[in-house]
Amino acid sequence: MPLDKLATDMERSIYAVQRGFAAVAGETPKQCNRRLQLERAATLLLTEDRTILDVALEAGFQSHEGFTRAFTAHFGQSPRAFRSNARTRLEHPGSHAQWLLGIGPCIRVYRLRRHQQGREGFMAYDITIQDIDEITLLFKEARCRHADIGAVLGECLPAVFRYVTESSIQMVGPPMTVYMHWGPGMVTLRAGLPVAAGASGQDDIESMVLPAGRGAVTVHVGPYEGLGLAHAAIETFIHEQQLASAGPLREVYLTDPGEVPNPDEWRTQILWPIDS
Repeated sequence: MPLDKLATDMERSIYAVQRGFAAVAGETPKQCNRRLQLERAATLLLTEDRTILDVALEAGFQSHEGFTRAFTAHFGQSPRAFRSNARTRLEHPGSHAQWLLGIGPCIRVYRLRRHQQGREGFMAYDITIQDIDEITLLFKEARCRHADIGAVLGECLPAVFRYVTESSIQMVGPPMTVYMHWGPGMVTLRAGLPVAAGASGQDDIESMVLPAGRGAVTVHVGPYEGLGLAHAAIETFIHEQQLASAGPLREVYLTDPGEVPNPDEWRTQILWPIDS
């Protein structure tokens, strides 16, 4: 189904569908579609004697060259080499399991969702509506790819902490990130520290006031890699409760990894402001 048709049926924006899909599946709809095309092609190469061009066209590619480039990038070998090597391995029953792993079976999304829901899926999140206080935030802004969020936070938060301590500014809460814009490819975020009212920044350290109000709040327990599940759960809650967003989503890092080294024990609050 085309993405725009899916978004219409779900009464959501295309960006919201893309974001929610990526949070659950670990890949965008476009990446998922391309992966499934390549995995279908791999199956055809092993089970049928069609030419490589026929396989490419059957799998949805427009040319032999484009298919070969995409296939090689995904599987690490050309379609011709893949067919030859895999069939050779299948002559030895002991290598069958390894062969299945090698072609990437088309159950990744299902397996990932079941695994994640079993540990900390949507139903495991206790989401409540809470009053939120006004916060003065000293932050550093960055725009990055989704995959680079961790590295960017590793640069922004220490820079803000150094400025705050060197300027003798009072910190009044744990570090947080405010996601100003979340697109299918890039994210604009502001990472920093809540400080005493009236504090100001300097150079690339800026100040903003997050207003008081109400918000949908939950807590994610576990590694930061799983935060996408909490994002998706709280967005689903807001949609189902027919609430209106009143500001960008925030992550508040309640646990200091320096004091609690086990990622399974890390606690991160997810807060999405809503209209009262």
